[in-house]
Amino acid sequence: MTTKTKILLIDDHRTVLRLLEAILRMRGYELLYAENGQQGMAMARQERPDLILLDVMMPEIDGFKVCQYLKGQPETAAIPVVFLTARGAEDDQETGRKVGAQGFLTKPFLAREVLDLIERLLAGRREAQ
Repeated sequence: MTTKTKILLIDDHRTVLRLLEAILRMRGYELLYAENGQQGMAMARQERPDLILLDVMMPEIDGFKVCQYLKGQPETAAIPVVFLTARGAEDDQETGRKVGAQGFLTKPFLAREVLDLIERLLAGRREAQ
């Protein structure tokens, strides 16, 4: 029995979550959801997804801090993190790289660019294992 690839979506906007769900379910990914950073960190530690799509701007704890925390934990450090955000300035992208993100996509995003980046990162992760 093969297990589905798990992707954790961490975003406080339901519209974005529904859009990502429509894009990713067609490819057969198993999706996990968190609506804030605290939930996302707990879900990542518990479920150990294959990849995380993470919003930057969220209440209480932003995506940069979530990513930095996850990259600092042995059980979640190797999980690729992709930021999906409306904040696409170069300094935001630099901050994302510094906290350990492997990708950065600006909203609004195209389905193809999301899928291409996810597939590239998942292929790289499989090769590294």
